[in-house]
Amino acid sequence: MTQANRLKEIRRLLLEKRELKTREIASYFGISFDTARRDVLCLTETGQALRIHGGIMAVDDDSVPSFLTRQHILSPVKRDMAEIASHFVHAGQCDFIGPSTTLNLLCQRLGGQDLTVVTNSIDNVLALLPMQQPAVRLLGGNVDKTNRFTHSPLAMETLRQLRFNTAFIGAAKVGTDGTYLSDADDAAMIQLAVSRAQRVILVAEKHKFVSEVTAPYQSAPLDRIDVVITDAPLDDEVKKLFSPRTRLIHL
Repeated sequence: MTQANRLKEIRRLLLEKRELKTREIASYFGISFDTARRDVLCLTETGQALRIHGGIMAVDDDSVPSFLTRQHILSPVKRDMAEIASHFVHAGQCDFIGPSTTLNLLCQRLGGQDLTVVTNSIDNVLALLPMQQPAVRLLGGNVDKTNRFTHSPLAMETLRQLRFNTAFIGAAKVGTDGTYLSDADDAAMIQLAVSRAQRVILVAEKHKFVSEVTAPYQSAPLDRIDVVITDAPLDDEVKKLFSPRTRLIHL
């Protein structure tokens, strides 16, 4: 059995049992403890499960964990993806960077760069605040305290007046026709930012391409995505969903 199939089965078992020990996983699949431990690390580092002593605990598979929950998952995978994304940021640009734990790590790498970052993410602003550069514009309005983003009709109108070199976006899940988020206001803001960008870069772990979380609001059609940055090679059937011009990058 491939690791991808094992991970899918482990997620199914977590829905039933809520917790699994690493030794249980090794015994269930007839694999070594080290192999089971690598599976556990893969799930926890990408936010698909929570690490507990001796094993893992389920993350509700029918909903998207809050920003604060995801922010406490210390993930070298997310850091590496953010590092790749940082190579698409250049001086003189005006870029939109959306709410996302991985994109928050991107913001932490932008110190000293002469550009303008527009965002509706409170945490992106907090990451950029200590830096003299880049310049930062926070879109105002109502604050979603759980997921820590802003939204308002005025913010939407501001977006309509801006033009971005690049829009960096995340996703709760990626469907066959687009990226999706769990909140309608969040999706509407991202969708408008995408429409105002010359280039759109999606940063999302591979598991989000098969995710079953409840995220019904489309934030970007796949044919608007110019670059995809993910943690593992996408399956061939997923690659075919994107335009031939879309650049696919993985760790």
